[in-house]
Amino acid sequence: MHWLLVSLIVTQAADLSGVKHTDPVPTDIAAPVAAKVAPGGVRATANGTTITFWWVTDLPGAAWADVPEGTLVGAVKLDADVRDIRGHVMKAGVYTLRYGIQPANDDHFGISPFRNFLLVSPAAVDKDPAAVDHDGVIALSRQTLGGKHPAVLSIDPPAAKDAALAVYTTDLGHKSLIVEVGKLKFGIVLIGKIVS
Repeated sequence: MHWLLVSLIVTQAADLSGVKHTDPVPTDIAAPVAAKVAPGGVRATANGTTITFWWVTDLPGAAWADVPEGTLVGAVKLDADVRDIRGHVMKAGVYTLRYGIQPANDDHFGISPFRNFLLVSPAAVDKDPAAVDHDGVIALSRQTLGGKHPAVLSIDPPAAKDAALAVYTTDLGHKSLIVEVGKLKFGIVLIGKIVS
């Protein structure tokens, strides 16, 4: 199965920034999930689009290898529609974010330097904060795009040395925002695309 690497399509000069916010957890998120998510987080602006993140209060481990696939990582609100690399649209709205690992098979060879992703799922259908298996997290995320591919945000770098809220240019020339969740500090690619 192919994974579609979701990113913001660059239509103007790459412009990415991030600030902390203190907003409450969105009411669109199911109560059991919202109970695991802390108020406040990071608000990114990517080429004029506002993307607001909230993070879980407790993320296991100090590296992605310690985090089970399907673990709830946080939530995100898109203030406008965001197109993925194939032109599919993630509609403006509120979504959950779960950890996903790109399958190691020929379909994905050379697609991305890292296998770590945040899978984006509609908050309306992701109602249980417990970790789900690979197939379960794919099934949840597919509902964002309404097709066979999950909606994903690339984690690059998966272990960041730069300060939180710094903008990092990846080896592929993408722009990621550095964030901290628990003991993990990593980049989320918000500007750029990967051809698959």
